Amino acid sequence: MIRLLAIVSAMVLLAGLVTASAPAISGQYIEVRSNHVYTCGCLYSGEQVTSGREAILAWVVREGAYAGQDLSGARAVAVLTGPESLSLQGTPRRSAVFVDGVPAAAQKALVDMLKEYYGDVLGQIISVQAAPVKLAQEGERITIEVAGLSRVVVRPARLPEDAHQGSWLWYTPFIPTTDSALCTTEFTSFRGDHFARRWWEADAGITGYIASFRVPR
Repeated sequence: MIRLLAIVSAMVLLAGLVTASAPAISGQYIEVRSNHVYTCGCLYSGEQVTSGREAILAWVVREGAYAGQDLSGARAVAVLTGPESLSLQGTPRRSAVFVDGVPAAAQKALVDMLKEYYGDVLGQIISVQAAPVKLAQEGERITIEVAGLSRVVVRPARLPEDAHQGSWLWYTPFIPTTDSALCTTEFTSFRGDHFARRWWEADAGITGYIASFRVPR
């Protein structure tokens, strides 16, 4: 009996050590909205009524595991829509999620992780789809593409030249981040049939963030 208790205690201790040594899930996060997050008061007020009903979020996992699946190199893009500005607290939203970069089992784990930690941000997930997700960086400019469906081009915001006169920070990132920088969105588009609308925008504006995320495990 004493020997059995010793074995069980050793197994519990080993499990604790494995859990403690598992790296946190971390990586790069990019967020783009269809309204400005840093702008003047007049534009901020108008956009609350007229825009901001769309957003595109991207996660690129550098390292970490979830539900026993290695997520290193995993990529996910979530396209969000809502009946009102998503920047307003409590706005219901629907999302389509696209995943790539890891085998099917790890893709499922990635989506489950997003649901657990960012479920309120994603809202009702109407579609989960494996699709080629590409991220390319040339200088400061970052391009994210979901093949045939979405394209986003961002770069760090240059202040004050990228901002309207009298600009102010109105919105923080949708998710907790370990660090974040305002980004100027040069292009954004979504051409899928997942929602009742498609969109594209080529007027540069400070509409989101380039950030890092970290999920403790």
